[in-house]
Amino acid sequence: MRRTRRRKLKNVLVTGRGPVTGEQYLKLQEKLRLELGEFQALMGITMKEHYLITQDPQAPLADPGLCLHLRLIDDYPELVDPEVSVLDLVQTVKQLKRDYPDLNLPMSPTLKLVGLMLGRNATTAPTWSSGRVTPPHKIMVLVRHLLTLLEERDDPDRVLQHYCELIDQEAQARGMENIFTERRWP
Repeated sequence: MRRTRRRKLKNVLVTGRGPVTGEQYLKLQEKLRLELGEFQALMGITMKEHYLITQDPQAPLADPGLCLHLRLIDDYPELVDPEVSVLDLVQTVKQLKRDYPDLNLPMSPTLKLVGLMLGRNATTAPTWSSGRVTPPHKIMVLVRHLLTLLEERDDPDRVLQHYCELIDQEAQARGMENIFTERRWP
């Protein structure tokens, strides 16, 4: 039940034949559409190194290893994990319900259920599919982890069932009798 990759677009390089500069470093971050923390983690640099790079963006970068890594990622952006979306998780949950009809979900497998699965109110979730609102990074990391479990485990139905139990456990710890009836976190 692997996600299909999006149509491959032409890769426009940001690094050139000359030395790699801070400006190219910043353009690569933009090209990959990564938040600063994600990009720093990917490239293995500290906040101080990032700050020094951005102080003089026209200057060549001093670290040849960093330059080689930037060139490699620029040439092969597919090395960076593809972005996931909340809708990917919704589709996966719906497919699991179809594949495992005995799967007992506390509510229908919709965007509203996924919103609750992500610790958000059911009414918030539809705004994600409209494109008006993008979930914060911490929610997208949770989406990635859930998708990884549901796609790579041999028992995705049991994983999803257990996760729904965890949702209920967390809600009860917060004083809610039935989160799936109220459909909102306290």
